[in-house]
Amino acid sequence: MARSRAANQAKHPNVPRIAWTVDELCAAGKFSRSYYESEKRAGRGPKETYLGRAVRITPPNAEAWLADRTSK
Repeated sequence: MARSRAANQAKHPNVPRIAWTVDELCAAGKFSRSYYESEKRAGRGPKETYLGRAVRITPPNAEAWLADRTSK
């Protein structure tokens, strides 16, 4: 039987994250979702990974994108 995300995290608390949702990335980077979406529409967003319909951003892609944004 399938477990919820919270149940999986409780059962396996020390498993490292391999990707973030868009909202998690925005919260971690302290910028708005609208900023993320405007950068994406302008072709300057991070590389996204799709798991079915779910969008995830891996740490290397997030770091490269944030480094590019802060260097300008």
